[in-house]
Amino acid sequence: MKKRQRAAALVEFALAWPIALLIVLSTVETAVWAAEAYAAHAATVAGARAGAIAGGTAQVASAVTLRTLSASLVGVVPRPWCPGASPLPPPVWVCATDLGQSIEVDIGGSVPALVPLVPGSGLPLRAHVVLAKEKFIR
Repeated sequence: MKKRQRAAALVEFALAWPIALLIVLSTVETAVWAAEAYAAHAATVAGARAGAIAGGTAQVASAVTLRTLSASLVGVVPRPWCPGASPLPPPVWVCATDLGQSIEVDIGGSVPALVPLVPGSGLPLRAHVVLAKEKFIR
């Protein structure tokens, strides 16, 4: 190989390597975020089911949602909080509300990015489920 060919190959590698790395890291980031979003939806369904059974309450729904969600998130711990409850929400929050005939469970906030491109921001996390309460008729 001539010196010019080696230099050209080095320049091509120097230009292509950051693009390839960005593609790989963004793919991993998207996969982790998708898994956390799926876990948030599954946790809201589990919490709503627990709150919708006979004798279930919004507190039970919140506790089940928090327990289910805690194991799935990376780098953040969910906390109970409802919009309007206090001025500053936690990074990831869970709100369970008894609507009378149904239970509503919400998850919101943002999870930290594995590769933070913008400091102080994260990836949005939202899930919402409303489930009718069970009724037993004799």
